[in-house]
Amino acid sequence: MNKPGSVLRAAGAFPKWALVALVTAALVLVWWWRSPAADQALTATVTRGELVATLTSSGTLKPIQSITYRSPIPGRDIEIRELAAEGSKVNEGDLLVRLDTTDLEVELARIRQELRQAQLDLQVAEGEWDEAGAEVKAVTEGEGALTVEEARTTLMRAEKKAERLREEYASLRPLLDKGFITRDELARTSDQLEQAEDELSLARKRTDIVVQLSHPREQKRAALQLAQKASQLGHVRARVQETELRHNTLARLIDLCTIKARGSGMVVYEEFLNANPRRKLRVGDRVFAAQGIVTIPEVNRMLVEASVSEAQVHRVGAGQAAVVRVEAFPDLRLTGRVTRVGALASASAARPFDDKRFDLIITLDPTDAELRPEMTIRADVIVGSRKDVLLVPVTALFNKDGRHVVYLNGFSGPEARQVEVGESNDRLAEVTSGLQEGDRVALTEPGAPAQTPARGNALQPR
Repeated sequence: MNKPGSVLRAAGAFPKWALVALVTAALVLVWWWRSPAADQALTATVTRGELVATLTSSGTLKPIQSITYRSPIPGRDIEIRELAAEGSKVNEGDLLVRLDTTDLEVELARIRQELRQAQLDLQVAEGEWDEAGAEVKAVTEGEGALTVEEARTTLMRAEKKAERLREEYASLRPLLDKGFITRDELARTSDQLEQAEDELSLARKRTDIVVQLSHPREQKRAALQLAQKASQLGHVRARVQETELRHNTLARLIDLCTIKARGSGMVVYEEFLNANPRRKLRVGDRVFAAQGIVTIPEVNRMLVEASVSEAQVHRVGAGQAAVVRVEAFPDLRLTGRVTRVGALASASAARPFDDKRFDLIITLDPTDAELRPEMTIRADVIVGSRKDVLLVPVTALFNKDGRHVVYLNGFSGPEARQVEVGESNDRLAEVTSGLQEGDRVALTEPGAPAQTPARGNALQPR
């Protein structure tokens, strides 16, 4: 058995540097032992990689194109007989609405009868107009012209006969004085001349009456009758055309009462304006032409209506890519591009002194997802990227006196360190100074209740 004095001598011979190393190791072991295992989940390592900077905004889905279908019948209400199911998807040519056409078909039958009668009246009017035209031709070129020609011919014959008898009477008078003829013979020739003169006078009067009175009057009468028949024909033709137009228009309206989709989309019923309280339209309701029946938003081509704050508007512009998440479909990721940034800022009427915001429109790429208008979304607009930069989770950054700080795990506990921050997204931030790769930073502020980071707070670059 060793004596106490020998033990003390042995300890005194132990080197001092070994004692220091032994004590340091013991302190490290005690610090490690006192640090809970859960602290590892509340820290992150500073890494180097690529950062995709995004600007996040919330908004709603809107269709790029939306078509509202109404009753095609103006000036009257009409009953809905059939409706496509609300919420169902339709393609071009699918049935949307069928309206009641009973009254229209009764009216169409009546107009069809009017059209047949008008067409018969047109045939009669055309026949009378042809007869009037033939009468004008007869007066101008036929019997009327022949009557004038006969009167003129008769006048010419009477003139020639009277002229011949004058010459004959003039040649016989000297012969009576010489005794070659008797007085009775000369008297007979004189009687013939007198009769010829009377016939000539009558022929002149008859010709004047025919040429100057009868024939012009017959021409005017025939022309007037032709004009009257032409007017009647034009009126009947106009009535036929008007009746045909009414017939064709009503027939087309009856066809339009079967309303079919002009493009693909989703069926959305409009409200029934005559109901109190308001409700959606249904079969049996009566609608006017101004009343929308169904609206078909084109859900395969949608856009996002969102907004961006005044402080961030300089970061976004047309053409930037965006990733859109839909609240109704957590696992769905849609892509699109910014198509418009508002030119004027706007503020809430209820909070006029809040931050002003600019409209942000993102057009989505075509998708087969079951999207609906007015769905809530979150859009991440890619505003830039950084390669080979130091990255920390955004949950590791804290604001202290207007400065960004992180808390490093030091030997004596968390140590605050000021850092400079560059670009960021919803998970990671770029650190331009104050840290080195491999540093461990806390994800909670000292003194705050410890909470395990959410699964979405990834600690690696995107």
